[in-house]
Amino acid sequence: MQTPVVSKPVLICVTMKKLFLFLWVSVFLIASVPTSHAAIKGYETWMGTYFHGKKLGFTHLKLKVRAKETVINMRVYFRMVSEGVDQSTTFTQETHLTPDLKLKHFTLVQELMGHRQKIEAEAKNGKLELQVTSSDFKKKDSISFPPGMALSSTYLLNMIRSGLSVGKKGKISVFVEPFQMVTGLAYYILRQEKAELDGKQVEAYVVKQNMSGMESTFWVTEDGIVLREESPQGFKSIREPESVATDLGDEVFSASRFITLSLIKLQREIEKPRKLKKFKFKMSGMNSPGLIPTDHRQKVLTTKKLPSGAYISTVEIGSELPSTEKAVQVPVLVKASDRDRLLGASVEVQVKHPQIRALSRLLAEGETDSWRLARIINRWVYDNMEKALVDTVTAVDALRERRGECQSHTYLFTALARAAGIPTKVVNGLVYSEDYGGFLYHAWPEVFVGQWRALDPTLGQDSVDATHIKLTENEREDPLKLMEFVGRVGIEIVE
Repeated sequence: MQTPVVSKPVLICVTMKKLFLFLWVSVFLIASVPTSHAAIKGYETWMGTYFHGKKLGFTHLKLKVRAKETVINMRVYFRMVSEGVDQSTTFTQETHLTPDLKLKHFTLVQELMGHRQKIEAEAKNGKLELQVTSSDFKKKDSISFPPGMALSSTYLLNMIRSGLSVGKKGKISVFVEPFQMVTGLAYYILRQEKAELDGKQVEAYVVKQNMSGMESTFWVTEDGIVLREESPQGFKSIREPESVATDLGDEVFSASRFITLSLIKLQREIEKPRKLKKFKFKMSGMNSPGLIPTDHRQKVLTTKKLPSGAYISTVEIGSELPSTEKAVQVPVLVKASDRDRLLGASVEVQVKHPQIRALSRLLAEGETDSWRLARIINRWVYDNMEKALVDTVTAVDALRERRGECQSHTYLFTALARAAGIPTKVVNGLVYSEDYGGFLYHAWPEVFVGQWRALDPTLGQDSVDATHIKLTENEREDPLKLMEFVGRVGIEIVE
């Protein structure tokens, strides 16, 4: 066994990958090119990206019109440092469209801290054939891609081509490239107003869009030039000359600044949160009902709609109690329909990787009780992972680097547990931080050992405390669902 790593748990867990993907969505959704009912022309533009007025990165877009296709090249760069570690990331995408703007194929590459994920996709016969490559792992998939669907990065082309007018509303299904998922997007053209373009006053349409609860407003000219975009969370993209967009200055953006985005402050502190057995609270600010799940630990008691249109729910959570019943033996049997979801591999959780399987066998040696084995794995991850605000992206990366934030701990635990035959979910939610006096976004696993049990390898808890609020589960559940809570909700203690 390895020498345990002694370090302070890190609770800030809007992970770098999720954060950058959120930024990608914010930027790409307004990354359009000029078009009209007439022919599309070649185009190149630069946009600077800001968070609460501080320069964060830039976007470069270039469109090429060829005889039989239109090609869009985009590069998005964000510069960020976390605990002295450079976590700058780059997204590079090349998209090929037919002359009538239908998808042919695209390639998206994300690079973060030396980690590289590549997504390749081809539209064929009403399907989108996908291959995702990351850290010695390849996965192929096929999803429905009907004629009315568009990429999240190109839907604006179709919207503008259909014509802009004040009061116009629309809904479209979009495929969100970095998440490899389909979701709905709604837009509403609010008004026209004067705006500046290359030193001249022009008329711009003000468009509000909503994708899985993520709202933003952008200003676009009639021929499709996006001038700026703003989100309620404090992100802003502005069309700028190349020299301005790429000038990030000397100040390096710190990840700690995003605490202002993720932290949920309380009216009073919670004493000894790690020992809390019961927690009752109200969560407000949700834009739709039914967002908070009910499970073996937490129960939504009431939900009502406020005059503002937002929803408020009263929730009660209990801590995990030590199991008194003998757990089932490994491997734990599950229904065939649940096998892939609870025991299978994913891009983030490489269950079949030789290093994962070897360590899982070592930890499981001589142990047949699933609950005891889950605790052995939990303790190993806690003891052997340095707690750092560093996103190692996948389970294999976490194992190799032996450091990371909560998502890294959770992915590694999940991979080891599934490899040992223990059904495991990845849970994303909130947990109370004594250091910040409020709730921060966090991740932890749940295992099925005859009954569902929640553990926390980041905090070293075999039984999680009552401040663990579940919001989503499984690494492949709609990642954008979590963003419906970020920067929106408030928590009020009831008991």
